[in-house]
Amino acid sequence: MNSDNRVFFESELLKELKVVAAKFEGVVASKNKLKFKHEKKVVAELFFEHLARVDSYVLGGMVYGGKIFECVSNFTPPYKSNLFNDGCFSFISSGENNRRFSGDSGGAIKTPGPNAIGEVCAHIGLVLEEFYVPRVLACILPAKRTINDVLSSPDEYSYPAVFIHCAAALGGASVDKSQVEEAVRSKKVVKNKEYDIPLLTGLL
Repeated sequence: MNSDNRVFFESELLKELKVVAAKFEGVVASKNKLKFKHEKKVVAELFFEHLARVDSYVLGGMVYGGKIFECVSNFTPPYKSNLFNDGCFSFISSGENNRRFSGDSGGAIKTPGPNAIGEVCAHIGLVLEEFYVPRVLACILPAKRTINDVLSSPDEYSYPAVFIHCAAALGGASVDKSQVEEAVRSKKVVKNKEYDIPLLTGLL
């Protein structure tokens, strides 16, 4: 491991994070992190964690505030949350199937050498701007993409059925019959039929 490479990479990464943050309202860059503000409070973050053993970085994210979180918090489902934290949404790139962050199944990006830092930072900036930042924003306030995001990876949401219900009930998240039917069929969304199905079918 070359600590100079890591220091240089993190300084260049911060520059890239500032460029990304400037394109979104309420998003602030700091070292290895993007913070998301809603009504003047930090309610979510995307963060880069260095894994010393393999000298690589993974990307993680968590939403622990915002309109949808507040709505979900009003429910007490008769089953455990999918998450090991108090957020309504959480992920780590090493557990993702889409390989969007790293380009391989490991979900981590090796600390780049000096010649590769520009290219790696540009890639990170692009995937943050096009996918990860909009996804986090859609967990804070309902957006057109919110329900499809839940259906694509329900394990990353605390209570997927409740989350879908709240996103639709708050307005802003487009919901159609096919999405509700897909949610009802999914064992990863419906954890308790008596509790979850009425929340979903009530949206039609």
